[in-house]
Amino acid sequence: MHTIAFRSPDPLDHVCRALDTSRKMGFHLASLRVDGEVDGGFRISIALGAHDLLTMETLVERVSTCIGVYDLTCAFDGVCVRY
Repeated sequence: MHTIAFRSPDPLDHVCRALDTSRKMGFHLASLRVDGEVDGGFRISIALGAHDLLTMETLVERVSTCIGVYDLTCAFDGVCVRY
């Protein structure tokens, strides 16, 4: 299980984009969490069943290109990487 997390001012747009990209790449959704923050932004956390590290890195690269996504992190088998 791997987790990608990021901040967004527009979760309705960015969650849909991240989930659609995940689906197209063949991932399986394990959990999704969206939390509001005091600054008005949101923290999105998506846990996915992943096939290998390279595929997860590709997903992270694709999600990071969404305008407005920031503070992106990814946990690979318990090791957190910040992008």
